[in-house]
Amino acid sequence: MQSTRDGTFLLSLPKEWAKRFNLKKGSPIYVKERMDGCLILDPRYGIEETQEVTLKPSENLEDAILSSYLLGYGLITIEAERRLEEEDRERIRRAVSRLVGVEVIEEDVRRVTLQCLLQATAIPPEKILRRQYVLSRSLLEDAFRALLTADPEAAGKVRERDEEVDRLYFLLVRVLRSLILNPRLSEKLGISPIDCLDYRLAASLVERIADTSVELADLTHRFKVQGMVARRLSSLLKAVGESLSQAYEEALKALFSRNNKIFNSALKSMEAATLTLERLEAEASKYGRSPPTLYILLTLTRTLLEQIKDITDLAYPRPQPA
Repeated sequence: MQSTRDGTFLLSLPKEWAKRFNLKKGSPIYVKERMDGCLILDPRYGIEETQEVTLKPSENLEDAILSSYLLGYGLITIEAERRLEEEDRERIRRAVSRLVGVEVIEEDVRRVTLQCLLQATAIPPEKILRRQYVLSRSLLEDAFRALLTADPEAAGKVRERDEEVDRLYFLLVRVLRSLILNPRLSEKLGISPIDCLDYRLAASLVERIADTSVELADLTHRFKVQGMVARRLSSLLKAVGESLSQAYEEALKALFSRNNKIFNSALKSMEAATLTLERLEAEASKYGRSPPTLYILLTLTRTLLEQIKDITDLAYPRPQPA
């Protein structure tokens, strides 16, 4: 560290580092101070690079495309030695249908090139998570409605709509990884690394709530067969569904607001949902050895409660700096 007479501090950059990034006199370098006081130096300021990857056809091609998408690749090329078989093209189509913003831009006998047309800053992470939550909560409510009305068609629609929750989850993971790797983008959106971590955990929980709701809806036909038990427990089951939905809503409000009052309201909703579920479990225990479907039902509702609780815990207000 050196200083000039007017008090300006000077710090030399490593010569090899400067050469590696072809830095010269007048080259712009992005400097960002982290929360812990460390400085981040970005020599690629203003340079937008599209990462590319080439994949070979295989039985795991769908997973390979998904992985490349999550890692932030903008161009994904699937290339065969001679020609792409129809089954490989079908795998590509299925993969593309699961990913937001991905389109086929080139295709020939032996090669297909995919491009993600969405920029990392096009949709803020909070907006993606809010949309994912709205869909997930709708699935939760519809799963309970399908059970209570013994409507297998409604249960089937719950499973179909779960795919959209997955698509949003994959998109959010891609955006968050891009923000973490590029501090300039995260600053542009006003999102810290801690925010990225919270969004990632919350999105995972929201996605799991949607998956659990699908499992719950799948019980519709089996639960209908249990006639008498289903009728006796229907009022309590309805109350459990309503209390879980309310607790879910309050948990997300608390997460987005980081407000003490809203967080306390979320805790009260969790307590109410817990008590309602315990009443259902107590009533079910009166039947002695519970039928398998009823046992699975109770397990899934308890799982939903725990997943919502995890989101509530994540929403704990952060202490303000002194």
